[in-house]
Amino acid sequence: MKTTGKPVPECPLASLNAYIVQASQAARQGQDKGAVELAGSAWPPLRSAQRFAETWERLEAEVQVQQALERAPQNAGPLNPQRLMVETLARMGELSPHYLRRFLAHAETLLWLERAQASLRQPVTAQVRGGAGKPPKASRNSRKLS
Repeated sequence: MKTTGKPVPECPLASLNAYIVQASQAARQGQDKGAVELAGSAWPPLRSAQRFAETWERLEAEVQVQQALERAPQNAGPLNPQRLMVETLARMGELSPHYLRRFLAHAETLLWLERAQASLRQPVTAQVRGGAGKPPKASRNSRKLS
């Protein structure tokens, strides 16, 4: 083959791959100023989106309190813990809706963590019970056959 003095044009895929390799190396070395600039100047959330999120959180908190009020025992005594908690949440919503939303978010987070911890423990206990136990005994019918 004869080679001429003209440079061989790269295909677009090869140039894209070369750019990705170069950009990833620069990012690993911390020299990618473009990415640093973009991360440092993140756009603030839109006001309308913030208002929508706040309204949705407020409505969700009100719905949760209303559902708790409906599920509360009707004939419970004055010191019933469930009734006291529901009344406290209702009053909290009247006095400070923002605090109620924060409190419910905190309670939901704790509930999620409790469930996640329980789900992580469940497979471990199943393995301990299943693997360390004695082999199952043969039934009476299978003993007679052998």
